[in-house]
Amino acid sequence: MAGGSGAAPTLRYDPAADLAERYPEWRVYTADLDGIVPEVMSPKRKFILLEETTSAVVQRCSLAHAIAHIDLGHGWTLPGWFENKEESDADDLASRRLIALEDLARALAWSRDREEIAAELEVDLEMLEVRERKLDRKERIRLRRLLSRRVDLD
Repeated sequence: MAGGSGAAPTLRYDPAADLAERYPEWRVYTADLDGIVPEVMSPKRKFILLEETTSAVVQRCSLAHAIAHIDLGHGWTLPGWFENKEESDADDLASRRLIALEDLARALAWSRDREEIAAELEVDLEMLEVRERKLDRKERIRLRRLLSRRVDLD
C-alpha cells in the first residue's frame, strides 16, 4: 500500500494491464478533453481517450470505469452518451475492482480522512465514495468484522 498504514503492499487492480490482456485491440490515449469529461470511448474504433490534465490516479479510475462499460456490454443511446443507470453500474464495477474490501479496511483502520484514504487506495474521491455507498449488506458486515478484529490488517 502506498501510505501510512505500514501494511505490506497488496496487489492492486491495474486497468491498463487488464485492458491489454483482455482487450488487446483497444488502445488508450490521453488528450485535452477541456475538462468536460474524464474519458471518451469509441467502441467502433476501439479507443479510449483519457483527459490528459488529470492525475495518474484519476486516469487510472477513468480507465477502470471505461473497461467496466466494455465488460457490462453497454451501448450508447444518444451519440456518445451512456444512460445514468449504465454510468452508475460502471462506477460500481470499477470501484469494486479498484478497491478490495480488505484494502478499504486497512485504510479505515488508520484514518477517517477521505483524502488520506483515497490516496492510500490510489483512487479518486469519487471512486472511494461509490465503493462505500455501494457496499452490500454482506460487505458491510465483513468490513465491520475486519475493523473490529484488525486481524490480517497489519
